[in-house]
Amino acid sequence: MRNTRFAIAAILVSALPAIGFAQQEAGSEEDAFARFSQSFPELCYGLEDSAAAEYYANESWDLSWEPEYSDTPQTATLYKFFCGSGAYNVNHMYYLETEYEGLVPVAFATPQFDVVYENDDFEGAVLDMPMTGYGTQLLLTNSEFDPDSMTITSHALWRGLGDAFSAGTWTFDEGQFVLIRYEVDAQYDGEANPETLVSFK
Repeated sequence: MRNTRFAIAAILVSALPAIGFAQQEAGSEEDAFARFSQSFPELCYGLEDSAAAEYYANESWDLSWEPEYSDTPQTATLYKFFCGSGAYNVNHMYYLETEYEGLVPVAFATPQFDVVYENDDFEGAVLDMPMTGYGTQLLLTNSEFDPDSMTITSHALWRGLGDAFSAGTWTFDEGQFVLIRYEVDAQYDGEANPETLVSFK
């Protein structure tokens, strides 16, 4: 019986310096989208599809917080950009724009894990799902930002039925998004019964 590794689609933070967005002046949503689309033309497909662009409109929010080290409020703009879709999953990328860092992609911490199925059959019972470490990803699937709770959630379906999936929650804290919960349902049994891999709150 062997482990079956489920690799989460990810781009490592180490690739970010090559993007070259740091220290750029703040601009409009159109400017931010132009820089985003020029940086990921292969990863984010369908950007030239006017129907998709209209249906998955870009969004932005103004964020503010008071850091522990200062009484001066800090501000940022959060952007959500469409980055391709399939039959039942839609991908987005998020960017933060601040005065000091300019426009940069948000890299989301994500647990890495193995799934051990009975008889090595993915339709069989899940015997174990050990975590193997942490990674990062730029793409979030079926994601939403809640400005009231300052959280981003994702819910990636492993098949159209939706009985197998991975779901994460990241909260905005001191200028960055921090992983607070991650759940996985690796059982293809027609029901939603996820297992919590990470829970910090």
